[in-house]
Amino acid sequence: MRIERPSTRRLAFPAVMLAALSTLGHEAQAAGIVKGPSMRLSGTHTFTFTPSVAGGTVTWTLDRETISDAGIHTRTNGIATRVGTTASFSLTAVSGSETIYSIHAADAGAQDSQTVQVFPADTKSWFTYHSAGNPDVRVYITVPSALNAATTRVLLAMHGNTRTASSYADTWRPWAVQQNSIVLCPYYDLVNWPTSDMYQMGNVFSGADCDGVKNPPEKWTFTIDVGIHQQVRDGFGIIDPLFDMWGFSGGGQHVHRFMLFMPNAPVRLAIAAGSGWYTVPDPAIDCPYGPDDPLDFTSQQILNWTNRNMVIMVGTCDTLRDDELRTTARSDAQGLNRYERAGYMMNKARAFNPSTRWRRIDVIGAAHESKPMAAGAQGVMLQSVTHVRQTPPVETARMSFRVGPNPLARNSFLWGEGWRDEEVEIDVYDLLGRRVAAGTAPVVNGSWRIAWSKLRDGGGVSSGIYLVRAHDREQRSEKKVVVTE
Repeated sequence: MRIERPSTRRLAFPAVMLAALSTLGHEAQAAGIVKGPSMRLSGTHTFTFTPSVAGGTVTWTLDRETISDAGIHTRTNGIATRVGTTASFSLTAVSGSETIYSIHAADAGAQDSQTVQVFPADTKSWFTYHSAGNPDVRVYITVPSALNAATTRVLLAMHGNTRTASSYADTWRPWAVQQNSIVLCPYYDLVNWPTSDMYQMGNVFSGADCDGVKNPPEKWTFTIDVGIHQQVRDGFGIIDPLFDMWGFSGGGQHVHRFMLFMPNAPVRLAIAAGSGWYTVPDPAIDCPYGPDDPLDFTSQQILNWTNRNMVIMVGTCDTLRDDELRTTARSDAQGLNRYERAGYMMNKARAFNPSTRWRRIDVIGAAHESKPMAAGAQGVMLQSVTHVRQTPPVETARMSFRVGPNPLARNSFLWGEGWRDEEVEIDVYDLLGRRVAAGTAPVVNGSWRIAWSKLRDGGGVSSGIYLVRAHDREQRSEKKVVVTE
């Protein structure tokens, strides 16, 4: 019996086509680990390996590197192994250290690796941000347990001149947990960024107060801020392209200048709180107090700056001239304290752009303190009025504070009308911010009155210029007075 065999000539073309299609299929999905986020919460994570054409058993190995608070690197290889196209590993964050895992996988024809840094949920930890040509920056971070790529937001909280980024991270940790936000607190330390020009002024110039040469943008601390956000957004796979920004004191200075120098940064809302002094939107004022020479911002660029979503925030009791406050003639032209200087900044913005998006918000009863200002900022971000109130200025037509005669003498009086509380407190400060006299006055039908001589130590105050502050639980007003012997 003869058996008919298929023609090899008829089979050749289909066989070549099948081989080609098989090769194309593997090229479309390259062999190796299916990449996922490079930053994750501590816990169990599953990884998948796309086999190569050669196939064979897929083997997995897990290594771990920790970096202690003192910067000591410890590497432990082969802490776990698995077999199969998928593998699950427990990636635990080591307390008090940065924790980075390396996941390796291979089959007969391909090998691949992925690096993952893990963070404990709802807990302050940190990572190190590297950028070419710059010192490393430690970034304190809190990642919420509710982390979700589609809904989680990012906030940068900028420390002040005392560089207490770690304590700021403690203050903002509950916010991260409650509001499903990743909170980042970059630490610009005094070793690598020792001057206010490097931090508050963004390291834009090599010298002080805009002297020297202009540094390339990649050297600016403002640029580093943007890179930190981008690394975290990419690392966790966050969909939201925007971030919020808050800074207090020196951090408030950093934030309001960031919004000028980084016009394309994806900031949803910037809150500059308790700034000591400002770069104001007046094209006639030169740097660092304005955007003119040697900056030469155009009117359109300044207009764009004043149209960004920014809040100038200040405590109603932030009126002392402490050691951290710049007290040069040009800074004092903005006001004698932080409260007055916030008003100066807003007045300049409104004068340049009557339709500015900037807002001034006073935090009632707050002095130069980061925690109340953080609470105020959180109220703003929640569009709440629980902790804050927005200007018009504190001294309105309904509430007045008068001193007369001025210069003060023993027969001078202080009085007010339109006050709502039952009692007004009066404090007198010298130009160094020291309280030198005080007193209280009862409020009757909204009015109060007290003799200068009735203030404790008022009669013994030496000649000079003083700041007199009258306040109750809701309102505050100030007057500069002259005392003559």
